[in-house]
Amino acid sequence: MKTEDLLLDAGRAPDLAALTGYIDGPARGRWLELNRFLQERYRVGPKIAYSRCSAKPGWNVKYQKSGKSLCTLYPERDGFVALVVLRQELLPLLEATSAGLWDEAILAPARTAKPFNGTVWLMIPVTGDRVVADLKQLLLLKQEGTLP
Repeated sequence: MKTEDLLLDAGRAPDLAALTGYIDGPARGRWLELNRFLQERYRVGPKIAYSRCSAKPGWNVKYQKSGKSLCTLYPERDGFVALVVLRQELLPLLEATSAGLWDEAILAPARTAKPFNGTVWLMIPVTGDRVVADLKQLLLLKQEGTLP
C-alpha cells in the first residue's frame, strides 16, 4: 500500500506499526509516548478503526476502558490529533485551573466546544511535548474527575 493511501484506504486495515511509521519527525515520538501511556496507565490495547466521519475520515486508534472511550488518536503526516470526550461538568474545573496549567491547544477546543448530550468533544492537535503532558493530565481528569 502506498504511504499516501494508508489513512484513507478503507479496504486495507493498517496495523499500529504502519500508523506509527506514517507520522514523521518529532511527532512520531509524541505518538509513541501517548500510546505507551494509555496502554500502561489504563491497561488497555489499541483498537484500529476506520472513520467515515467528515470531520476526520480515515484510520485511527481508539482506546477504551470498561466500554467507555478514553480517547481516539488520528495520525497525520507531521503530527496527530487526539479526540477526548469530556463530561460537560468538568469544563469549569478545566477553566478554573487554566492559568499556566494547560496549553492553549487544550483550552481553545474546550472554550469553543458545543455541548452534546452532557459532553464536549475536544479535537486537540498534538503539536509539542507540552500538549502530550497536558493530554495525560486531561485523561486523568476525565477518568478520576479531579487533577492529581
